[in-house]
Amino acid sequence: MIARFSRLAPILAALLLTATIALPAVADPAIEKADPSALTAAQQGNVKVLDGVLSAIQRQFYDRDFSGLKLEDLRARYLDKVLAVKPKTPLYGVLNEMLGEFKVSHLALVEPEVYALYFEPEFTNGVTLRPGFEIARLGDEYFVASLHQGGAAETAGLLRGDRIVRINGLEAARSPMLVDGGSDPGIPGAPHYVICCPIEAPERTLTLEIQRKRGDKELTTVKIEPALGSLIESTRNSVAVIEKDGRKLGYIRIWHVLHEEIARILSFAIRKKFADCDGMILDLRGRGGNIAVMNAVLEPFGEAPPQPDRRGRMRRQVTGMPKWTKPVVGLIDSGSRSAKEVIAHNWKYLEVGPLVGETTAGAVLASNFARMPDGSQLLLPVSAVQNLAYGNVKLEGNGVKPTHPIADIVAYAQGGDIIKETGIKVLLEKVKAVKTDKPAPLQPEVPDEPATEEQFSR
Repeated sequence: MIARFSRLAPILAALLLTATIALPAVADPAIEKADPSALTAAQQGNVKVLDGVLSAIQRQFYDRDFSGLKLEDLRARYLDKVLAVKPKTPLYGVLNEMLGEFKVSHLALVEPEVYALYFEPEFTNGVTLRPGFEIARLGDEYFVASLHQGGAAETAGLLRGDRIVRINGLEAARSPMLVDGGSDPGIPGAPHYVICCPIEAPERTLTLEIQRKRGDKELTTVKIEPALGSLIESTRNSVAVIEKDGRKLGYIRIWHVLHEEIARILSFAIRKKFADCDGMILDLRGRGGNIAVMNAVLEPFGEAPPQPDRRGRMRRQVTGMPKWTKPVVGLIDSGSRSAKEVIAHNWKYLEVGPLVGETTAGAVLASNFARMPDGSQLLLPVSAVQNLAYGNVKLEGNGVKPTHPIADIVAYAQGGDIIKETGIKVLLEKVKAVKTDKPAPLQPEVPDEPATEEQFSR
């Protein structure tokens, strides 16, 4: 039953709970250093957001020692900065600097527009108007890190690795449309950016001037018309059969494991699309999700550790996902995080198959979103989750290492994806090594209609 998913454990990612909470401010003498009557309305609003952030941390932060920090001291040190900056993006920069001092994952202040466009729809299997690509900042430059399959950017001809020089005529770094996509300020890693288009404007075309090859003096213009989409739809669109050396290899990119529709898409791909494939690639790059869907994604390849039910009895989750018995390769990179890292660890522990790519982010804490007074959303770690990994291994700060390491190349990749390309080679080797004296196990008959809730839950 789908209800089985909603009853299980908290969320493990930067794509987390649909419900948010509003918290009262923490009373603190530090605010008395500023005379409220002398503050502008903007400054008073900024202080309310600061109050909300510290209040949420005080009430819900998983480490009751607060990473060795004193919340009162933090407020005293950051109050002047909070009063000195403008609301919204400049304020979020100051507060994320403060949150970085905790040196943990899943602790970041997310802009309201980013939450509304890129997070909330994934909770409900909805869609929003978006350009369909993600951006990595490497040094002082911005590059297309990934394209959403079937999205507007892919349709417009943007390529992975394109350096973004200007956005609608402004230098990328100065564009108000380029916003932080929920990066963790407290752990290492390239900051993650997204584009928030002014959808209320009559002209919504996004015009990018990009440098495709290193050293190109002439820039290429790419015009993107944002379209309705989601990462769930991109997961569906990613399902493909790659034909190589006379073999068929199934491929699916699991963009996140937040919503049960992701498991349905994987189930349908295994039962139908990949039924006559010789091997399969499960792309685990990107954000995490919730525990139930996480375990459902692992289930075709191996069992997750048993978890306590409401009565404390240890039970294994069973969702009726189809089993995959042919060769399989997993893909990971430094951006694989949270629930994806738990999958990767358990995959490696169970020796399901090779893991190709880079060491994962080491960002594994159960998290929640708390709504702040100005509408921004605080991503907040509320508990450690070592029991989800075989061996009760602490994955926070300890990323999963690949069995087949290969460093990703983003800058000027010209559409290339070396981790995926290497995964194909590794899978092809495994497929060719399989003895063919026995026929492969038959896959169950599947109707032509899309996967249903009943198929997934049985």
